[in-house]
Amino acid sequence: MKSTFHELQLGTAVIQNATPEGTEQLIVTLRPEDQSSVQIQIKKNTASEHRSATDSIAIDQHGLQKLFQWLREEGAVS
Repeated sequence: MKSTFHELQLGTAVIQNATPEGTEQLIVTLRPEDQSSVQIQIKKNTASEHRSATDSIAIDQHGLQKLFQWLREEGAVS
């Protein structure tokens, strides 16, 4: 599996994984109009079925604090 990271535009970044079935993308967008909110999209493209699925969530500042706390507890960040 090959992973790549790139910035699409100012405020939007993409992490992409190539899998035998297709590609997976994690798209993170900082919203300039709401400085305390982040939008996260997960896209999966399946080559064999020629289809795409997308899930999206928005996280406010309180949610981001809880997410980082959980990541620290899991040892993913220090």
